[in-house]
Amino acid sequence: MNMAVPSALPAQGTITDRIVAALSVRRDTVVWDQALTGFGVRVYPSGAKVYVVQARGPEGTKRITVGRHGVIGASEARRRATLILARIRAGEAPVSEAPEPKSVTVAALAARYLREHVAVRCKPTTAAQYRLAIERYIVPALGTLPVSSLGRAQVAELQHALSDRPAMANLVVAMLSRMIEHAMAWGVAGEISNPCRSVPKYRARRRERFLTDAEFQRLGRVLDEMETTGRLSPYAAAALRLLMLTGCRRNEILTLRWEDVRLDAQELRLRDRKTGLSFDFYSEHAFSYAGVL
Repeated sequence: MNMAVPSALPAQGTITDRIVAALSVRRDTVVWDQALTGFGVRVYPSGAKVYVVQARGPEGTKRITVGRHGVIGASEARRRATLILARIRAGEAPVSEAPEPKSVTVAALAARYLREHVAVRCKPTTAAQYRLAIERYIVPALGTLPVSSLGRAQVAELQHALSDRPAMANLVVAMLSRMIEHAMAWGVAGEISNPCRSVPKYRARRRERFLTDAEFQRLGRVLDEMETTGRLSPYAAAALRLLMLTGCRRNEILTLRWEDVRLDAQELRLRDRKTGLSFDFYSEHAFSYAGVL
């Protein structure tokens, strides 16, 4: 069993609903009650909190889940913990009135994560990227396993299978990590820690490269020729030239609207950037050559 490093409560550390609600951690932590020895609350970085008891009986140390905070309160958890602790110390079976939450499979978690988080909170292009990582790689490799059974070795094995594509490997591990965090917050993962946190990312290869002057001129001539001969529409040619001259992303140009163009100020207003509303300035020559003027 993965025992978290215990942590003491502040002065007069009796576990109460108010204290538990205020607890926040960066790594899995068990906070122990100072009045009832062996009674504590396990806090996850996701915000999920589970009451636990731990005691040494005739067969060694045991830790039992009492219940999830929010489903039961601190007073009820303390009452249950008192009975469970007494049974453990007496050598009896520590039957909990609130068994450990059952864990869903990775496939079931993936479906819920895509439905309730990705589809609601992510932009279409981002959602498509996340769906690819989940449906093509995570679910085929781990879909039948309960989330609670996932360990570092299985995550590292999945990452290694994509070692020839380090960027995708990193995305897959990141997606799995976010899914597990949501599972813990939703209460469908049982009492686990996130195994993805101990798997280091691959160093992704940088692919940034700029056109040389000769390549830039050649591309311009090809665009002129294709547009003149009718093999490329004037609109597509203008879009490609704007990409060349401004360094914008493809979708920023393809979704550009006239109200986003300030010809008098030689400015494009790009509304849908991750950093928010932004302004980019280009010379009048850039607009003219692209066919805007």
